[in-house]
Amino acid sequence: MNNIYSCRKIETALKRDIHFIWLAGYEQPDFNTINRFRNRVKDEINLVFTRLVIVLAEKGFITLDVEYIDGTKIESKANKYTFVWRKSTEKLRAKLIEKIKVLL
Repeated sequence: MNNIYSCRKIETALKRDIHFIWLAGYEQPDFNTINRFRNRVKDEINLVFTRLVIVLAEKGFITLDVEYIDGTKIESKANKYTFVWRKSTEKLRAKLIEKIKVLL
């Protein structure tokens, strides 16, 4: 949310930003707690995301057969890095396909 990835910045947002405060259920964990949580549930988050993609594809909300990749730099607000390059998207796509095959 708002391109905030640093645990310390998230901690500050949990004290100042009403959206973060609400999402955290009015709790204010410190940056250390946030970091430990992120590291502990990393694999589960990837699993939930992969299953969500599969469910959306099964329901017809998205398709996995069409993807356009060229040499263009894509500006991204949802990514930790501002620009995404073609080779990195191809590598990530291959990894995602492998994860989906394992689940199916």
